[in-house]
Amino acid sequence: MKTYEVFPAPVGSYTVGRTQMDLEYTASDHSIRELTVFVYYPSDSSEDKATSAYMFPEVYEMLKDQPLVTGYLTGGYFSIEFKTRCYDDLALSAKDKRYPVLFYVCGGGGSPEWGTVLCTDLASLGYVVVSIGHPNSTMYKRKDGRLYNVSMGFSDAIIALSEDPEMQALAGKMEMRPDDDTAVQMCRNVLALPVIAKVTEYSEVQAEDIRFVADHLYKLDAGELDSIFNGRLLFDTGMGIVGHSYGGLTTAMVCRDDDRFTCGIGLDSGAFGLLDSDLKKPFLLLYREPNYNMNAVIGANNSRETYYFSVDRVAHLDYCDIVFTSANEVLRGERDAMEMRNVVTDYTRTFFDHYIRQKSASVDSLAYDGVDLVKKTRNK
Repeated sequence: MKTYEVFPAPVGSYTVGRTQMDLEYTASDHSIRELTVFVYYPSDSSEDKATSAYMFPEVYEMLKDQPLVTGYLTGGYFSIEFKTRCYDDLALSAKDKRYPVLFYVCGGGGSPEWGTVLCTDLASLGYVVVSIGHPNSTMYKRKDGRLYNVSMGFSDAIIALSEDPEMQALAGKMEMRPDDDTAVQMCRNVLALPVIAKVTEYSEVQAEDIRFVADHLYKLDAGELDSIFNGRLLFDTGMGIVGHSYGGLTTAMVCRDDDRFTCGIGLDSGAFGLLDSDLKKPFLLLYREPNYNMNAVIGANNSRETYYFSVDRVAHLDYCDIVFTSANEVLRGERDAMEMRNVVTDYTRTFFDHYIRQKSASVDSLAYDGVDLVKKTRNK
């Protein structure tokens, strides 16, 4: 396995700035949600600054208290000693008046920085990209120095799902490339399990976090708060959202419930909480087999386009920065890290360019070895 010490150069022409904001609000369940928000954005110059730090050093100790990853730590998990390709608090590029907005949602148990490569790539292409540290389900360090780890409640919910006898029995019956009827029925059986309910609750409140941060961005654009984004965000064609793993559930919920979002992407994710949901938005799923069994109902219900792309020779964590930062070969698939990065970035940028920027390019035209369009649906 090739090792890396620096993330790849961004695919776009813009220099990438990154800024961090601490926000909080009262959620619908009356809890106080203390978030941190990273915003990646296009800039014209690095201003001779050093690159942004990748992550915070305390994360290594935090991992030891996180039951979700304990089994991986003996072989090493991941390194944070990476040189990024973004810079803190640059000026926003003057090349365009306004820039479209995307959200990135990391996987459960992860950190908002785990999408740094994808967020940097998209910002270098002229998007403003937002990644949030969510209480309970992610680990992060706010600007004020306070640390937030994954809660025991969230860990218990995920572990209970993985150990549930009914879930294990269904997982053992999942076929590679099942026919549509078989996949939809399997997905419905999974989503009907009682153990799914608690996992879904955490995803729903994450979706609420995203809607709150979207509200905040609208205020920044309107000049209600002092910001480099005053009058600079493009909302006319809507926002896009992409999520990895557990973050993909949240992505789909946001598309379903918030009309400010035009389209979404799930990276090796599922459909918990979406049993009878019509997303009413174009949605793309990029996944490894047999994941079609876990999200077949999305396309079965969606009245807009749903794309299912299967990617071979990959592992679940290859869809985030761990494809580069992994210190444990068990976590990695067989594809070269740079090749996998190119797959994820290319499908993501092309999808958003088509539905947000309304360009003619479509994901149907992309061609990568071992990446197959399994199905494209549209229900009327």
